[in-house]
Amino acid sequence: MKFNSIKFEISILYTAILGLILIAFSGVLYLISNAFLQQTDQQLKIKAQAVDLTIRSYLNVLGESHEALVEAVGKTMAMRNDNILQFKTWKVSQKWRAQAQSFNLSRDYINFVSKGQKEVFSSSNMDKGLRSIFLEDTQFPKRGGVIFRTLNMDHKNIRVISEQFTDRAVGQYLIQVGVAQDPILQQLRNWLYSIAISVPLILLLTNFVGRLLAARILQPVYEITDMADRITQQDLSARIKTKHFDREMESLIESFNGMIARLEKSFKHIEQFSYHVAHELKTPLTIIQGEANLLLRRDRSIHEYKQALRIIMEESQRVLKTVDDLLLLTKLGYSQEVFKFEQFDFIEFFNEIVEQNRLLAANKGIGIRMDTKNVTPPLMITGDRFHLRRLFFNIIDNAIKFTPEGGCVDMRIEISHGKVISCISDTGPGIAPENLKKIFEEFYRADKNTPGSGLGLNIAHTIAKLHQGEIQVESRMSQGSTFKVILPY
Repeated sequence: MKFNSIKFEISILYTAILGLILIAFSGVLYLISNAFLQQTDQQLKIKAQAVDLTIRSYLNVLGESHEALVEAVGKTMAMRNDNILQFKTWKVSQKWRAQAQSFNLSRDYINFVSKGQKEVFSSSNMDKGLRSIFLEDTQFPKRGGVIFRTLNMDHKNIRVISEQFTDRAVGQYLIQVGVAQDPILQQLRNWLYSIAISVPLILLLTNFVGRLLAARILQPVYEITDMADRITQQDLSARIKTKHFDREMESLIESFNGMIARLEKSFKHIEQFSYHVAHELKTPLTIIQGEANLLLRRDRSIHEYKQALRIIMEESQRVLKTVDDLLLLTKLGYSQEVFKFEQFDFIEFFNEIVEQNRLLAANKGIGIRMDTKNVTPPLMITGDRFHLRRLFFNIIDNAIKFTPEGGCVDMRIEISHGKVISCISDTGPGIAPENLKKIFEEFYRADKNTPGSGLGLNIAHTIAKLHQGEIQVESRMSQGSTFKVILPY
């Protein structure tokens, strides 16, 4: 048994709660039965004192002698009125009968016993068997004190009080008054005894049931643990079925399955990403190595050396560009704090980018046209100027790259429904419909012979998303493409 396990804690908690309930219930029963018992004892004490006073009242009338004591006890046990001719005891008998009726003594058991049990006087409702039970272990209490006992006869409890009766003339006697306990009190005490005896067994059974219940509740946890042990990076396709589990556990299992699905997707992405990185870096590094080997085989002319070094430099720059793009993607994905948002005039910002790209376009014989006549400056937006510049440079660079000599790149700015829409259109070959959904993927290039790492549009798309914007593409084959950068303002 593992004491630090949830199963053990649940079973102990379950047992402890039931144990506390049983203890509290037993305490209530004890308090109730004790209150009943104290009330019974108080009534018995009053009745015993009434018997004592009545006997003494008779003795005061009849005189203090043994014969008078026998007569006084007899009249007390009889609990009836004397004949009016017995004028000496008539008033005492009348008073005693009234008291006996108010105390309901006719249903109680009364014994008057001499010390040593030589003389025994009993009420008429006591038989020989009951009298012998009353006389068992008879103790004389100290003067002024009483002794209470509970006797059992025929499955019936009788509460008995013993009170000493002492008189210088007649000696020492014992008054015993017994009353059948209330059935409710007897039932309460029986329950109390039953609970006290059965509590250990109940708690053991409860602990066993608690462990079974805990095992059932934790079954999904065991299955999750087993599944987690079996899942490896080579196989992330395993899932836990949610059948027959509780609602809360189903939520846990669904979350676990979702986590495994995300891990599987991430591992596949990392695998593909690593493959593309290796592929992109392998080609330029192979070229660099090949050019270096050619130079080392034999002496070359200065022209050949310069040509080889130029190729090595170009391929090195390609490698560095790919590495820079990868680092930027990592920062955008995991460290969004690299963004520094500020307010600026978007028209002025966009015009600067267009002017910086005119020289590149002019070198290829491509014209650039800018249309902002439908927008009144200033057009203030909130964004990161550095990264938005990277976004537009990547898109405009692609437009210039795929536009043939003599073509044109058109740019315009529109405002619609609280959005700034920057449209960049080229007159290139266009993008095939099946490739439109792929152009923003990492390392994707429709034409493998086209220079570049295939990361430019992916970076642009990531920057747009981090600005709560998007990029839309419209294209027709042989008619060019239009990229729409939509940003909030």
